[in-house]
Amino acid sequence: MKYGNMEQVTFNHSCLSNHVKKMDEKTRFEKQDILQEVKYVPTEFKNNQKFKAESQNNKKDDTIFLYVSVIVAQMLVAVAGANLVWTSPALIKLYSNDTQINPLRRPIKTVEVSMVAGIPSLLGLAGSFMLPKLSDVIGRKKYLMLIGLGTLIAGVALAFSMEIIYIIISKSLLSFFLSGAWTIIPVFVAEICENHNRAKFGCFLGLFHEIGHCYAYVVGPLFSLKNFTLIITAPALVFLMIFVIVPESPIYLLSKGKEKKCKEALRKFRNNKSEEELEADFVQIKETLKGRAETNKGNVLDLFRKRENRFALLLALLPLLVQSFSGISILMTYLAPVFNAAGTSISGDIVAIIISIVKISSFTFTSFVVETFGRKRMLLISATGSGVPLLVLGLYFYLQYINSALLDSMQWLPLFALLSSTLMFSIGLGPVPFALISELFQTDLRAASSAVINTLFNIVMFSLTACFPLISEAFGIHCCIWLFSSCSFLGAILIYFFLPELKGKSFTEIQEMLKMY
Repeated sequence: MKYGNMEQVTFNHSCLSNHVKKMDEKTRFEKQDILQEVKYVPTEFKNNQKFKAESQNNKKDDTIFLYVSVIVAQMLVAVAGANLVWTSPALIKLYSNDTQINPLRRPIKTVEVSMVAGIPSLLGLAGSFMLPKLSDVIGRKKYLMLIGLGTLIAGVALAFSMEIIYIIISKSLLSFFLSGAWTIIPVFVAEICENHNRAKFGCFLGLFHEIGHCYAYVVGPLFSLKNFTLIITAPALVFLMIFVIVPESPIYLLSKGKEKKCKEALRKFRNNKSEEELEADFVQIKETLKGRAETNKGNVLDLFRKRENRFALLLALLPLLVQSFSGISILMTYLAPVFNAAGTSISGDIVAIIISIVKISSFTFTSFVVETFGRKRMLLISATGSGVPLLVLGLYFYLQYINSALLDSMQWLPLFALLSSTLMFSIGLGPVPFALISELFQTDLRAASSAVINTLFNIVMFSLTACFPLISEAFGIHCCIWLFSSCSFLGAILIYFFLPELKGKSFTEIQEMLKMY
């Protein structure tokens, strides 16, 4: 019995041991399965992914306050656009012998016309280079308020000027202030927007510039020179009255260590978000500014010290140079004489108004679809699409140059070609390049980069505008237009191979991408 019991106990112990062993093996395998699913993820990567995911989840409709802020800021751009074409209706009055129409009480002289057109352009170059850095010192909002006040005073002075010297001084001051506004407004707009709406509102710069053109073309013939000048300057007064309620750029505030004011500004611009969502946006802005040296003042020389900044400068200049050498802006400057030279029955002034309306419509369309289609794709379509009708327009002027008999049946061609090229230009090359400038640079370099790029752009435009009539007279208008067409096609190739797509990318992601170039 004792032996039998011992066997039974031994057997039971063996069974129990086997059972425990199987349970241990099962548990061990389960633990191994669990351990195999655990993966190491670096903290920095997790944080970046977290911010990106939160940013995507925070995507909401744009608030009315954001729309108002952007539109009010662009009122200075509308004044700049109207001021640019001020000479078109103004010179008609200044050439008049009627003292009731002409404030000079005598017809303006040719040399005086050159001074009225040329000297303000030079002062505009100085303004675009000298003024923007002030925005890094006093802030984007205070800077724009100061520029708006200067614009209003200069515009009123121009309206009441009755001597040629006062007209030149007033218009030069107007160009000086407005050029400063042109460089910082896209920076301010980019800094108050989010990744998903930055390009849309960035395109508003070109849209309101064209609205200013059309505004001046329509109002100019209807009023005296004084009233006309006051009317096109009036948006500056509206700007000063409303912009006072717009907060400072959140990115600028945080770059100066003002976290509380940054959160307050975010709360106003994005008042349809919860506190948790706003906190996520705040953290993302903080990530954007992370690593920026406090002693870095963002000088012009800093644009050339780092490799990524040099690439950003080249990439920002590329679409602007393609825009310039496509020739659409040059043709708009000489639109009336060029169209009159085509020998059609339609007045160049009427064509100017028609084309302005087409550009406003196209710019509006582009601003709302650019985030869907992407910056690069819109630029490619625009550059290629602009080149084709310019090629056809050049053919028309060549047939005119050789006195071809085919011209009588092609009187519709110049208007069709101009409208087509303007339409294609306006869906990409017109509005998009200026939106790119403020996206490619760090916060402390945006003012300096904008000043350098706009100065170079204005020099190129000034050179092309001055050379166009000389080359046209020497070789024919068709040669100039064919050159513009060739530059459009070449620009499309360069954009395709070198310009990256920035759609949906944060400022931090763009900087990381530039470092990999």
